[in-house]
Amino acid sequence: MNIFSLEVRYQKVIMRARFDANKEEKDIRKAQLLLADGCRQLWEKRHFKPFRFALDPGGSSYDRERESPDVFPYYFNKREQRKKELLAHWSKIEKAWDDELASIQTELPKPKATVQK
Repeated sequence: MNIFSLEVRYQKVIMRARFDANKEEKDIRKAQLLLADGCRQLWEKRHFKPFRFALDPGGSSYDRERESPDVFPYYFNKREQRKKELLAHWSKIEKAWDDELASIQTELPKPKATVQK
């Protein structure tokens, strides 16, 4: 967590405390002014480009229908085959790493040969 996110969180807590401190206000006019001031501050401090999840309204994938694997069988079969190949290749790499690590941990280092001139 960086210092900027801590500052943002602190400002959010302060604004929430302001709203909570005035939630029992009986005077309607004063409550409306406080609400308008809080909304104005919220609008002024908003981010210029708010984060949106892809499937949320306004997100990049909102209201898109995902393609069914039945529609494009060649593509999805090839994709599954490549996934299996990748996982098999990765397991070979992991096994080689494990073997190398085991050999490093069990074998003593070989003495260096001295070169005489």
